Amino acid sequence: MTKHLHHRGCGCLQALSRRGVLGLGLGLGAAVASTALPALAVDDGYEAMLMKCIDPRFTTDTWKYMTGRGWQNNYSQFNIAGGPIAAVAPVFQEWRAAWEANLDISVQLHNVKRLIGMTHRDCGAAAVAYGDRIKTDKAYETEMLSQALRGFRDQAKKRQPQLIIELGIMDLSGAVEPVT
Repeated sequence: MTKHLHHRGCGCLQALSRRGVLGLGLGLGAAVASTALPALAVDDGYEAMLMKCIDPRFTTDTWKYMTGRGWQNNYSQFNIAGGPIAAVAPVFQEWRAAWEANLDISVQLHNVKRLIGMTHRDCGAAAVAYGDRIKTDKAYETEMLSQALRGFRDQAKKRQPQLIIELGIMDLSGAVEPVT
């Protein structure tokens, strides 16, 4: 193996001219800045956290609802079958720990200020939790979804008393009926 000796005319050192070094430094600096700066951005938190059902019929409407509140890209969400129903109905007891841990870490990491609990009409998980009558009796459906939401609020307030909690039932058109 022969050893190469660098000299003025070999061309190897042209990249290390003042312009070459400056260009290399600027390129390296831009590369570092483009990857490091987002990591250095301060997370001031999210205004809200949305707890909702996984039903895909309501994905766009819940996004519109949250965006309409001025929270586009400023809220987190937790989706599980039944949404808030899963947090309170006995049939879904084994899922509760995942929800509670997620709520706690979201508040801790993102300084969430309010929690939105959203159920919806014609929910299959609600029928699992409360029986098939919920599919045919709108007054019963409203009462059971409202009870679930209030229980959800009570449970969340025990874990995170500083949160502002809002509750709603979304219908098939995307309109939200507030629950107090």
